[in-house]
Amino acid sequence: MDLSNRVLGSQLAKQMAEKVSAVLLTIGRDHFTRKDLARIECFNFTAAANLSAILNRELQVKDTSDVFYNISPFDLALPRLGAVALAVLGACFELKRLGGEHPLENWVRNHTKTHKVEDVRTFDTIKHQRDKLEHAATTRGGKKARRPRVSSTERQSKAS
Repeated sequence: MDLSNRVLGSQLAKQMAEKVSAVLLTIGRDHFTRKDLARIECFNFTAAANLSAILNRELQVKDTSDVFYNISPFDLALPRLGAVALAVLGACFELKRLGGEHPLENWVRNHTKTHKVEDVRTFDTIKHQRDKLEHAATTRGGKKARRPRVSSTERQSKAS
């Protein structure tokens, strides 16, 4: 891309050049720039930033290989992480040459065996299955857990 100082102004041209080469996605000790992701036609930069935050802050992964071998798609089935972020993760697997021809599919396939899931069609399926498991864990014997009884004196003290 031609970032003409003359047309854009030197400050804007410099900022744009820095943005292209700045690290956008960090997975542990692995760093990916916009240029790295664009090389394999991955342009989902907002999803990349979100994925970076979750993998590093919440899951504290070592690197991309650690995610491929040790982090399940079920671990990433979080409300604020969607299928687009998984596409970005697949791009990172591809850049690191993990998982062969279809790295994202191979990653899911390897981890669905661990979770004994037979029918995974999409990431949305995984998210729904995780929701069901979490919901079942919050109930007792398939029935909703009852709220604890509150005495009339406790009710009165809360009301005032």
